[in-house]
Amino acid sequence: MPSSKRVRGPVHSTAQHINPESYILKIHSRKYYEKVKNTPFFKVAYESIRCVLTSAEEIENYNLVIVPTTATGHQAEREKWRGYSFFNDITILVERLKDKGYEKIAVLETDAHHSDTYRICSASFYCINGDRKCEVVQEMKCRISRGLDKEDYLKRFSRVVDLIMDDNPEIVIWYLGQDLHELEYSGGGLDDDAFRAMIEKFMRIETRKIVIISSGTREDVFERIISFFESVPIISA
Repeated sequence: MPSSKRVRGPVHSTAQHINPESYILKIHSRKYYEKVKNTPFFKVAYESIRCVLTSAEEIENYNLVIVPTTATGHQAEREKWRGYSFFNDITILVERLKDKGYEKIAVLETDAHHSDTYRICSASFYCINGDRKCEVVQEMKCRISRGLDKEDYLKRFSRVVDLIMDDNPEIVIWYLGQDLHELEYSGGGLDDDAFRAMIEKFMRIETRKIVIISSGTREDVFERIISFFESVPIISA
């Protein structure tokens, strides 16, 4: 059974044998990969994917692994980057987990921006709209997230987590957009109490959990989000 101990800070992984390039090329074409290599952001994006892949190894030792990312994200398409997402970290992580033998993988997306990752990724996807996909997308913004008040958002989030628990996946990936916080650039409507409530609800899922923290700009918000995870008991998978 995975350990429930907490370790804060970088984990010295034994996953150095994993080649990020080989997993990137499972999702993105060689032509697109070379295009990203010619940008000043390639090295950062490459190392972000390395960290995401490492989380797939460390989840064997811990019930919860948290990975802050940069230059990778759920908006990246196979042949096109969007926003500051150059490689699609969710899809790449799912590919690695599948190679490790996981078959039933759930992905929970909560972010101020819309994602079409479900179109290129073989996992069960959930967002604040439940397991249904948005039919109308404007400027890649998540209109539902931005249009709900705090109470309604938390009610929807709770129902979505219940759906995931009913589905009983082997592992859950939570793509947690820091940009939903009211102090962030997207002007989201969620405060510290809302983030704490979401984390407390999410942590009730009795399976392995990987959290990708993305889309944030404020160090103080990030630190508080981490502290909320640290304050919630870890349920053994």
